[in-house]
Amino acid sequence: METYDKAKAFETARPQLLGVAYRLLGTLAEAEDAVQDTAYKWFSNTGTLPDNATAWLTSVCTNRCLDILRSVHRKRTDYVGPWLPEQFQSDFAESAETQLEVASSLTTAFLLLLERLTPRERAAYLLHDIFGQPFSDVASALGLSVEHCRKLASRARQMIAQERVRYVPSQDQQGQLLKTFKDALATGNPGPLAAVLSAEVDLRADSGGKVTAIQHVLNGREEVLAFITGVLSGAWSDLQLLSATVNGLASLVVTRGEVPEAVVSFAFAEDGKIRSVYILRHPEKLQKFVNTTLASEGAGLVMSDGYH
Repeated sequence: METYDKAKAFETARPQLLGVAYRLLGTLAEAEDAVQDTAYKWFSNTGTLPDNATAWLTSVCTNRCLDILRSVHRKRTDYVGPWLPEQFQSDFAESAETQLEVASSLTTAFLLLLERLTPRERAAYLLHDIFGQPFSDVASALGLSVEHCRKLASRARQMIAQERVRYVPSQDQQGQLLKTFKDALATGNPGPLAAVLSAEVDLRADSGGKVTAIQHVLNGREEVLAFITGVLSGAWSDLQLLSATVNGLASLVVTRGEVPEAVVSFAFAEDGKIRSVYILRHPEKLQKFVNTTLASEGAGLVMSDGYH
């Protein structure tokens, strides 16, 4: 039986716990609650210490997240308008290649697709494919057989591959697309932006019904372009348009002075065009965005390409 410092073991595991919880739940507040609940159970446990502290903590945190998902299902169902995950400002010290790989599991498009999976599919896929846990540990965490967990992860992997939500263009391409978007807002000229929008582009805004925002999803290049250059361009004409890295991608923060009015992020098609525009307007989520900047380690960005 391994002997170790419980406090140090928890701090070592904490980035992974937060990373798993955020991807499972889509909100930083709920993710932090799940990690805190895990910490309470860890430090109040007076029994024999587990051989693998991180595996034990991840199992407890994952199951706490599954409990939270069950409790918030009704809240998500009754949500006013489209729901978007909370966003955070991200700071990476790794290589550009690693940044893109990390960002691919943090994008709004990826998190929204996870919402369409069953909670167990989501957990099995994240624990194995993103955080590199062997299926034996995944099975232990979920209380299922190894074969069942393999099937759960496989179904999730197939859907994610089909939707291509993990595609992320280079940082230079992201920067160019963001500049084109900002120019369209500043000038109202639709021409350059039209050239970089996918024909099937969609746009959705999350206000939770608390502030003014479009409450249905716009579909198609013409409809999205008309809204951006004909509505947003005028509505945001006296606001500041600031570039920022949000959930690993080049994004736009719209502010009035130092107060954020919106965060705009994107999903990209494999031809390099913008296929989705996400506008975060919910005041409480924007407040969380202002107060939260995570480095890659803090977001629990442990990657693995292997299958075990």
